[in-house]
Amino acid sequence: MGKIVKLRNVPIDLNSDVGHAFVVDCTRAGEGVTSDKELAEKYELSPADFQSIAKDKALGHAIRAERERRVRDGTAVREMAAKHIVKGPGILDEIMSGPDSHPKHKIEAYKELRQTAVIGDNAERQQESTRFIIKIDLTGDSKTEHVEVFDKPIKIDVSGEDALEGKPNGDE
Repeated sequence: MGKIVKLRNVPIDLNSDVGHAFVVDCTRAGEGVTSDKELAEKYELSPADFQSIAKDKALGHAIRAERERRVRDGTAVREMAAKHIVKGPGILDEIMSGPDSHPKHKIEAYKELRQTAVIGDNAERQQESTRFIIKIDLTGDSKTEHVEVFDKPIKIDVSGEDALEGKPNGDE
């Protein structure tokens, strides 16, 4: 489609992986998730390069399309919320540690901080321990032991690659 002439001094097609990543980063900067300065540093853009890229009509169309996509699928809202929610622990600490805070508010702030601190740890532990195990003993009357074991995590895999490895095919 369009070329970005000076992105790290290399022409980049907007439809390439690097071009798409740049469009996404430009969109995020426009939304306030990141700053223009961070964008310029990441892609090593001089002020002159930044000005010339800002005038590129193909890039402008791609950014508007990406912005619409991010709004429709909720990505923009989630990223902005994540940017602001990290302020929460500091605010809760101020309430919990503040000399003018009511004791009830201090206790509630403590409970919320404790719950927030545990979220990642519990989520990781739950993913590790939630497994679906099938053990099939096909030994029967034979002298050799033949046991099939299928040990899989319990999660939805949308990639379609959830076929069982080691699946008996009748040739054994």
